[in-house]
Amino acid sequence: MYKFLNTSKILTVITLVLVTLTTPQNSNANDLQRLAENLCDYAKNNNRASMRKKLKTARMQLKAIYPGLICGAGGSLMRVAVTNDAIDAAKFIATKAGKKGLATAEKDGKTVLEYTEGLVAAGDASKQPYVDLIKSKL
Repeated sequence: MYKFLNTSKILTVITLVLVTLTTPQNSNANDLQRLAENLCDYAKNNNRASMRKKLKTARMQLKAIYPGLICGAGGSLMRVAVTNDAIDAAKFIATKAGKKGLATAEKDGKTVLEYTEGLVAAGDASKQPYVDLIKSKL
């Protein structure tokens, strides 16, 4: 009977260790999902200060997560800012995302610069400051 109690204790400890090791990974994925959703909302609302604060609180750099950050059907974080005329958010994103992040082609095969230049060519002259901004960072 004494051996059974030791085996039972060992199994309980192993179970607790396994649960402890797997739980933070799930919450970490949820935290990253919430971070992405918040950043997308802040880009839509031109809220540069909240973007900075949220990244600082999460101890993340935009450069590290930008390539994988997709805001629903809107595309990248920069595309969301351009589409919603969020120039302050776009300046923050362009500064913190890095050259490689801005130069990466998205699902449609266009970079953010090509997308924005296409908007200007289609007659939306209000997007020219975004073209200039992105060019200055590349």
